[in-house]
Amino acid sequence: MSLREKVVHGLLWSLASRVGGQAFQFAFGVVLARLLSPNEFGTIGMLLVFTGFAQALADCGLSAALIQIQVVTERDCSTVFWLQFAIALCLCGLLWVSAPAIAAFYALPAIEMPCRLMSGIFPLQALGYTHSSLLSKQFQFRALAIISVVSIATSGIAAVALAAYGFGIWALVWQSMVAALVTTALLWMRSHWRPSFLFDREAAVKLSRYGIYLLGHGSLNYWIRNGDNLLIGKFLGAHSLGIYARAYSLMLLPLNNIGAVLGQVMFPALSQVQHDIPRFRKSYLTATRVIALISFPIMIGIAVLAEPFIAVLYGEKWAEVYPLLQVLSLVGLFQSIIFPVGWIFTSLGKTKAQFLLSVPLAFMFIIAIIWGIRYGLIGVTYAYAIWTLWAGVLNLHLAGKYIGLTASNILMSVVPIGLMSGAMGLVVFMVDAFLLKTYLPAIQLLASGALGGLIYLTLCIITKDETFVELLLLISTKIDHDLVPARLKSIP
Repeated sequence: MSLREKVVHGLLWSLASRVGGQAFQFAFGVVLARLLSPNEFGTIGMLLVFTGFAQALADCGLSAALIQIQVVTERDCSTVFWLQFAIALCLCGLLWVSAPAIAAFYALPAIEMPCRLMSGIFPLQALGYTHSSLLSKQFQFRALAIISVVSIATSGIAAVALAAYGFGIWALVWQSMVAALVTTALLWMRSHWRPSFLFDREAAVKLSRYGIYLLGHGSLNYWIRNGDNLLIGKFLGAHSLGIYARAYSLMLLPLNNIGAVLGQVMFPALSQVQHDIPRFRKSYLTATRVIALISFPIMIGIAVLAEPFIAVLYGEKWAEVYPLLQVLSLVGLFQSIIFPVGWIFTSLGKTKAQFLLSVPLAFMFIIAIIWGIRYGLIGVTYAYAIWTLWAGVLNLHLAGKYIGLTASNILMSVVPIGLMSGAMGLVVFMVDAFLLKTYLPAIQLLASGALGGLIYLTLCIITKDETFVELLLLISTKIDHDLVPARLKSIP
């Protein structure tokens, strides 16, 4: 199987995994939102700020290092396995000991025991990191897709059952624990690799040179992504954090379902063509436009229909979410084309430059959120939006230099898609405001959503949008690889 065929095969399985997994996750999220309160979601959100950071540290960027390097030996794999497991055990102990301090920080004693239980996630996950990396490197995305969906479904069922029986926040705690246990168990069942009792210092140093800067960037980026949660939880309380976290997670849905699908496949694929910059550049632009083609209309649709969307899914107790969601949806639209720049840094081994850029951006983020929090949740939301625009342009500028593109080149490549999405959003807004406003939220959402989808698809066909045609042809290569046309040469 050629690299192009591997990419197409991997993309389709990654898409199936993401769609299936997120469908389960979204459905369980809706049910849990009706069984639990914003306060309970906010409380677990406070805890996840710290446990999520520890999870990012446990990987140390070594999983990506295994994928990026061209030739991987048994010593490399075993060294990474034992190093990650040792770090995870240390983080587990550190979080266990720090649980009282975290509870005191929030003045919320109730999170001490959940914090200690969740510390066990780190060693559980670390046992599967190397297996997951090797499966990705081998383009075994079918196996990874099945593992992901089964894990999400199993943990979701457990959480809903516990919430229904009145376990409150513990339902969300055990959801994370069950997901980690099931994922690792299935990775070991699927992967034939087993760790040896080997630890090569030279291999550790070699891989760490790549991973240390990726870890530094990941750590700073984590706090950029979660610093707002930390400050909201501290100064505005659990209820406010629950509202903000719900809006933020909805904004991330298209990004997680589209960008991450492509990223899972494009990173190992681009790593294999890292020395062929023209081919790399074409592949990157094609993938960026595909993300925009799918995410732009979704984000604009959510922004226009935020009020009925929240009313139908979560009920009136979550009404505070929709004004925040309107702003964050437009932020997510921009983030969807910023997300792929990470592939450039990681695939080309430019993790040091990525880390150095993260340092000033982290300081700017802290300043923005501290300013915004004085004006409540809407202030934080606008502060986050302004920071995202500035940080995104800087990322595009720096990453584009490595492959011969400017920020304007990248942004202009998605302008036709933006115009079609904007036209669709304007029509849906007018129809919703003047014709459907008096109807029930469910009818309003269904009718407006169907109209928006039909308008957007029609515009793609009428304009013969290049990216739309490329996507259809990309899918056709899986159906019949003998029909691959020249246009798909941009796919590695």
